[in-house]
Amino acid sequence: MNEERVKELVSQLAEAVGGIAPAEVKTTSTTSDKLLSRIVLGDILDDSILSARPSDRTFPLRLLFGEMGARLTKDGDEADHAFTLASGLNFFFRAEMDGESKARVAIEVSRTFYEAGFDPEMVSKAAPLLAALLSGGLERIKLESVDHMKVFDSQLHERTGTSDPSGSRIVRPASFLCRVTANNVVKAKAQVVT
Repeated sequence: MNEERVKELVSQLAEAVGGIAPAEVKTTSTTSDKLLSRIVLGDILDDSILSARPSDRTFPLRLLFGEMGARLTKDGDEADHAFTLASGLNFFFRAEMDGESKARVAIEVSRTFYEAGFDPEMVSKAAPLLAALLSGGLERIKLESVDHMKVFDSQLHERTGTSDPSGSRIVRPASFLCRVTANNVVKAKAQVVT
């Protein structure tokens, strides 16, 4: 439905309910809106993510990108973390690079994702979807979230510098696990806080 037809219908409805003159609707798209849309990958992401409903599998990604976009319009640390994550995602999806470099960027993006300070429940739901989204841009390797794992496993995990060196319980993940697709061998361990 085009803009003129919508205005016409609103005018007819206003007249039908008592002659109220509808306010002028501005639908201009500013340069900053277009730039923000590109920063949050609105021009790249599939409609299955952008238009996801709460019952859809990809809805947590829609929430993630929506929250990231909302934070970009604010000031402070939240905006800085969101901008860093958005920049990393843009670099991953838009820049030309070799496979090894792209894998390294993907792992750093996952680290930034966990450091951004988003709602923990949203993070745990979005993490496997973000790992799959990033894996789609990689050759011969795949990323996996480790949010579902509760116990430290030295074959899969590496402790961060702030971790309890003797702790066996995972407090929270700090990056994705990276495996070779062909044989499932761990290429880069997931960093976790114990």
